[in-house]
Amino acid sequence: MSGEVREGLLACPLFGGLTESAVEHLAEITEVKKAHAGDTVIREGSEGDQLFVILKGSVRTEKLTPYRDPYTVRVLKEGNFFGELSLLDRDIRSATVIAETDCEFLVVGRDRFLAFGDRYPDAGLAVTRRVAERLATRLRRANEDVVTLFSALVQEIEQRL
Repeated sequence: MSGEVREGLLACPLFGGLTESAVEHLAEITEVKKAHAGDTVIREGSEGDQLFVILKGSVRTEKLTPYRDPYTVRVLKEGNFFGELSLLDRDIRSATVIAETDCEFLVVGRDRFLAFGDRYPDAGLAVTRRVAERLATRLRRANEDVVTLFSALVQEIEQRL
C-alpha cells in the first residue's frame, strides 16, 4: 500500500515536486480511509483538522442555502483534494462532502502536517504556498461574485424605481 500512497500523494497538485525523502515521510504520516457511496465524509459546520486526497472514487461538495436546502457546489474525482484549509487552522468546515461512489482517501492530519513541516521546512513551505495560492484564487472568485451580485441588485432596484 505504501507505493500506492506515494503515487497518490505525488499525483496531488499540493505535493508534486517534493523531494523523495519528504514524500516518503509524508507517506508514513498519511492514513488511508474508505467511504461507501452515500457516506458523509465531512459535515459543514464541524471542526476540521484533516486534508483528504481522493485516491479512488468521487465526491460531491454541498453547501446549505439560508433555507437549509443543500446544493451541489462541485464534484471531485481521483487526484483532487479537499479540506486543505484545515492544514492551516482548526476552523469549521465550510461545506459537506458526500461520497458519490465507494471512495478511498489519503488523509493527512493537521498536527502531523505541522510536524512534517518542522522536519522538512522547504516541503512544508511549498505545500503551504500552494494552499495559499488556492485560497487567493477562491477569494478573487468570491470578490467577482460579490460585484456581480451587487450590480444585479442595483440594476433590479433601478428598474423598480
